[in-house]
Amino acid sequence: MFFVISKVFWAAFTPLTFLLLLICGGVLFMKHLWGRRLLQTGVVLLCLIGFLPIGHNLLVLLENIYVDSTLPPKVDGMIMLGGVIDIEASVARHQVQLQGNPGRMIEFIRLSQQYPQAKAIVSGGNGMMRDVDTTESEQTAILLKKLHVPMDKIIFEKQSRTTYENMAFSKILANPQAEENWLLITSAYHLPRAVAVFTSNGWPVTPIPAGYMTDGVYRFMPSLDVLGSCYKFEVAVKEIVGIIAYTLTERINTDVHQEDT
Repeated sequence: MFFVISKVFWAAFTPLTFLLLLICGGVLFMKHLWGRRLLQTGVVLLCLIGFLPIGHNLLVLLENIYVDSTLPPKVDGMIMLGGVIDIEASVARHQVQLQGNPGRMIEFIRLSQQYPQAKAIVSGGNGMMRDVDTTESEQTAILLKKLHVPMDKIIFEKQSRTTYENMAFSKILANPQAEENWLLITSAYHLPRAVAVFTSNGWPVTPIPAGYMTDGVYRFMPSLDVLGSCYKFEVAVKEIVGIIAYTLTERINTDVHQEDT
């Protein structure tokens, strides 16, 4: 139910969609004062998000929380979270298609080669609302096999659709012990939520940031890269909303996370 609600909510309240609805509503009802106010609000907010580095700075804030984590002396296992494969395009084109987070895959392959003795989990089911007869983990397995990555120690978790489910289903498969050191590989901006979820639920992990979207430096000058600014804003807002939602629904226990970190 949480998965469905989150998908529906984000589809309806994606920042750009919301702003366009404000603008369209304002145009339709311009003869009314409140309609003109809607139009003005939508245009002003769109200009602020598009021309100012708001999204960039929000992503810098998220990505700079975990930077270049020191690897433990012994690595017992690693887990890569889904969000790498475009499942629908992969099925349609009969070829595995990577999407906006290929850095996760690169780090996973690198670390699995650096620590060949460690267990490895690829966690990712079907994160879409419709069935496409495959999962992200299955498509990842196809790609890794084509890249001649050793598969004997890799476990493919195929049920999860959310970050919380990544943790829950992978924990059953991994059965991590208190003395074990596990690496968590995901996009740098996603690490704060992911680490909090794992730590809150009794699975301490070492964060491995991958796929940075920024250079880590805050900016204050306007930019003409309107599409890029809007995209960064959407990614950052979605992650921040996710952190808030996970905290409110107790998928993240802030007290436990603070004690463990």
